[in-house]
Amino acid sequence: MKVYFTASSSGSHKEDRENYLKVLQVIKSSKHTITNPYYAAMLESQEGGREDKGGVGEGDDVFETLRKKISNSDCVVAEITIPSTSLGIQIEYALSNKIPVLCLFKKGGNGDLPLMVRDYKNPLLFKQSYTPKNIAGILRRFFKNVPKTRIKFNMFIPYELDKYLSYLSKKDRIPKSEVVRNLLQDKLKADTEYSS
Repeated sequence: MKVYFTASSSGSHKEDRENYLKVLQVIKSSKHTITNPYYAAMLESQEGGREDKGGVGEGDDVFETLRKKISNSDCVVAEITIPSTSLGIQIEYALSNKIPVLCLFKKGGNGDLPLMVRDYKNPLLFKQSYTPKNIAGILRRFFKNVPKTRIKFNMFIPYELDKYLSYLSKKDRIPKSEVVRNLLQDKLKADTEYSS
């Protein structure tokens, strides 16, 4: 399974970093792939003693890079103890693309669950407090029960359609798969004869 992990970049305290590393280690030891390049590099630097920016350079469009990584993930795990606008954007992007999200927050941390997350209702949003001792069990249960909301579908298309798809993708700044998904969703909404 492809897992996108994210947390507040303000979480630079040693305890926060240790919690992030525990989450990353559980993801890796469960044989899942970490799709966020920054946090994958953080884990590698911890294991190999080197520091890396995770494949996101200064000239890169960070939002575009992370959006693509989220889109290509099966689920998102977000450590939200330290509130962050960036985290909220990433969580909302995942949910709007039907990607399940587990929001983790430290038990007894900076208060409880942030109010915006606490009151947000979505069947793909899971909220869980944790301690360093129970984090592995929480993550393994989540991975075992992640709702299957998307199916991978490959197809062959004529070159001209691919050119047009590439044009729409660049114009709207979204992956080609998202262009196709949006077109199908629009068609589904307009189809009065279809019932699921």
